[in-house]
Amino acid sequence: MLKMKETVKKRNALGLGLDALIPSILDEYADGHTLHTKLVSVECIRPNRNQPRQNFNNDNLNELASSLKEIGLIQPIIVRSLGDLSYEIVAGERRWRAAIIAQLELVPVIIRDVTEKESLEIALIENLQREDLNPLETAEAYQMLIQKFSYTHEILATRMGKDRTDITNHLRLLKLPDAIKIRMRNRELSMGHARTLLAIDHIETQLSLSEKIVRRKLSVRDLERIVQNFKKKQFSNVTQNEKASNIHLDNIEKAISRKFSTKVTIKKNIIGSGRIELHFYSQEQLMRLLDVLGVSEELT
Repeated sequence: MLKMKETVKKRNALGLGLDALIPSILDEYADGHTLHTKLVSVECIRPNRNQPRQNFNNDNLNELASSLKEIGLIQPIIVRSLGDLSYEIVAGERRWRAAIIAQLELVPVIIRDVTEKESLEIALIENLQREDLNPLETAEAYQMLIQKFSYTHEILATRMGKDRTDITNHLRLLKLPDAIKIRMRNRELSMGHARTLLAIDHIETQLSLSEKIVRRKLSVRDLERIVQNFKKKQFSNVTQNEKASNIHLDNIEKAISRKFSTKVTIKKNIIGSGRIELHFYSQEQLMRLLDVLGVSEELT
């Protein structure tokens, strides 16, 4: 069994700030205690089923693999036992993948006694503390933490050391169409592009603009100008439609008013329903309206 003295470098092994976020896992190794590791076959290690990272950069993995061939894996992988001589990665899947490329047979691991739920939280936060998750992967990790641990946006922001608006802005990305999400995973669209597209409440337009961004290599500023022009045109069309509708109703009011020789008011709501009001100013005028409408006088 290998032994390693805990150092400042080791305490950053799970990602910047992770030891502060989940102290129960690392505190027992503080203050000069010995950290025990174990060599395990790479074939006995399984990736975390809840891994938020869906894309691993092959070039970066190959660079890390080259380094591992020269000096081996210095930083252990954090795992939990699955009870059948196999282990699930809690933190360090990138190192494990590089070890496979480097054709290492054994890698050092730290076996932690954590539940699947605890393992999920560690894996998510460990990845979120890194800078190379794409915005959509970050949003999905936030959403999973909220669903699994009933976090509010405020609590999650505190645990992640983020502003609450950053959490909310990322989660809004999940409302985008799947085709746009794919472009984000492929890093064809930035967070700025995605947030600007969300300002348009029309899926077909969002999809059309996302294609234009990639095809023309539009900057976020370029896209913002396009969206502003689109919304101005949309507002103009709505205003013109409202004016046309009002003119149409005015003409109907005048036609009914001529038929009944009295003032007529039509009131219409936004869903299309409404009412027609016939005004009368004396009992005689009411009787005349009833006669025109074919309503028997005995009902009055």
